[in-house]
Amino acid sequence: MINVVDDRGFPFHFDRAPLRIVSLVPSLTETLVDMGLEDRVVGLTKFCIHPDHLRRERTRVGGTKGVRVDVILDLRPDIVIANLEENDAQDIMALEIAGVPCWVCDVRTVERAFNLLSDMGELLGVPEKGGELEQKARESWREGRKLCNPGQNQLAAYAVWRDPWMWAGHDAYIQSVLQWWGWRTWPDLPRYPTLDMTHVVEAGVEMVLLPSEPFPFKEVHREECQGIPSQLVDGEVFSWYGSRMLKVPEHFLRQKGAKPQ
Repeated sequence: MINVVDDRGFPFHFDRAPLRIVSLVPSLTETLVDMGLEDRVVGLTKFCIHPDHLRRERTRVGGTKGVRVDVILDLRPDIVIANLEENDAQDIMALEIAGVPCWVCDVRTVERAFNLLSDMGELLGVPEKGGELEQKARESWREGRKLCNPGQNQLAAYAVWRDPWMWAGHDAYIQSVLQWWGWRTWPDLPRYPTLDMTHVVEAGVEMVLLPSEPFPFKEVHREECQGIPSQLVDGEVFSWYGSRMLKVPEHFLRQKGAKPQ
């Protein structure tokens, strides 16, 4: 018997582990595979790029926004894995009205990202694997923080879009990641505020981070930072939770030139 609650507070009760899974969250599709559940994944989004072969072998149900509800229903899933921010509420509601259980997470802190791994293990009937991944993630991030400080206490702004410029706010998972790895963060506003580069300059920001996703920043965009030091970064390092977290410390250690432990 499986009894769990999602981040909305909705309870889920299963007599057996869900065997047919549709994932609407790219980072959690990868996590399902790393939990040994690849064979259970019957549907995913076009943005579920890790592992690459899976989206060629499974049914794609659209993007993370505006998924094809009819396609998902045809797959007869036992559970749909979704995220409060990444997926449209009306799509989740339509699926639930049709009788499809939708487990929705809301990850805004590193701590929640850690225990999400155990929660997924409990939901899917592999609690030992989920707990193992959580423990490994916690240990690797803790040891990684001792060995490197990529942020070096700089005041950083993390761009999520351009034209207009949008930034990761104080309640976004990205800012929690930045703080864990030694940055101070700006802006102190919720979600993803729209602020032009003048605000960034006036705030005394010392580093602008330009990620590879969701907007694909390139070298040319560094010229728009009005003289503030900037850096192109891997968006998955800062915004993907789930099992991808285990690769983050090694990424920063490689940047520093240290050998992963």
